[in-house]
Amino acid sequence: MELHPFLDSNVRPAPYWWYILLMTGETPSMRVGHSATFVPAVHTNESDRVFVIGGANPSQIFSEVNVLDLKTKSWDTLEAPGFRGRYEHSAFCVDNLPGQLFVFGGATQSGSLNDVQKLDLATGAWTDVKVAGTAPSPRTHRSSVVIGAKVYFYSGGHSGQDPVGDRRVHCLDTVSMTWSTLAPQGESPKPRHGHIMVAIKNKIYLHGGMAGSTFYDDLYVLDLERCLWSCVKKKKTFPPARAAHEAILFGDEIIIFGGMNKAGALNDCYKLNTERNTNYESPAPPNRLDFAMCLIKLKVPLHSCQTESDTPAELSKTSVQAKQILERELKPGSASSRDSLSDTSTADEPLYALEADVTHGAQPSALVNDSDRGDSTTSSQETVEISLVMINGGMDTEGEIFDDTLVLCLT
Repeated sequence: MELHPFLDSNVRPAPYWWYILLMTGETPSMRVGHSATFVPAVHTNESDRVFVIGGANPSQIFSEVNVLDLKTKSWDTLEAPGFRGRYEHSAFCVDNLPGQLFVFGGATQSGSLNDVQKLDLATGAWTDVKVAGTAPSPRTHRSSVVIGAKVYFYSGGHSGQDPVGDRRVHCLDTVSMTWSTLAPQGESPKPRHGHIMVAIKNKIYLHGGMAGSTFYDDLYVLDLERCLWSCVKKKKTFPPARAAHEAILFGDEIIIFGGMNKAGALNDCYKLNTERNTNYESPAPPNRLDFAMCLIKLKVPLHSCQTESDTPAELSKTSVQAKQILERELKPGSASSRDSLSDTSTADEPLYALEADVTHGAQPSALVNDSDRGDSTTSSQETVEISLVMINGGMDTEGEIFDDTLVLCLT
């Protein structure tokens, strides 16, 4: 049983190593089907934040908004009236409407939704958005794609394990607030739910998902300039079939984690079209599906004791400290106290690479110094900004629901 090291604010984390993110305040309770959206600071006196919205557990559907301040590493609950609680929804921001966070679709105890709601991040108030045109049918749909001012959706869940039968690409134009549909050439992906969608430039990548008892391992690309679907030729290094996983875009790399297949929940991590990382084999988080995931930015010391030469053995020296803090701070019997320890049969999974024939997008951003962004800092210590994958909550296939938060350093 492996313990993940805690992410110390005075230490620069090792690339491709999972850390427990230590935070203050009341963390979101155990849930699945929630969303996590990274919102960067606009002004120098503001903090980057993560907004965790909705979700559900066996006893309730959540209508609250939990906010993680990445500067202070503290959770807070935003008083945000007007939100209709839901799970398995899409949450997104668009550059042309700063200070606003949108939610589409999802499900409640009475059925699926196809509405659009908007959260004003300054006032903390939710409002219903009036959208012209024909909206997609009600559906669960956790993975949306934002390209410029337009948001794209494909397929989604209808009821239980069944997807909607709709094979159209739906587009929400946030300038005109109008729904429209695309009619791409080529063979479109079969209807599914629990798939992921990520965009690189004008190409949308769709992976996995499920329909009934069938799990998919295919990778499709929708070229918006040519309005053409194509299926990427499968390689041996493709991840196994899965659904209910999550993905983020980092530069021109697509990183996926977790999900489930016929064998149960998964905890492996893949990145698309990059060399396999062999320097680190971090113990993976517990197997999970229906968790929230996003890309975040943190500032760490430029001259840190943590370097790429540090080994897993050296990092594991934090296990004694981790165990002490877990026993003292975390709720006994909760998934976070039991399962921040990697105790599954597929633990210690390395990060894999896909060798798919896909088109590259923009190069990953280099690390930047505070002075490059014009930020002021209260400390005289020079810092850099790093990128990390953050996951929160989810569940396994045995009914264990998590309330933990972990991060994977990418730079």
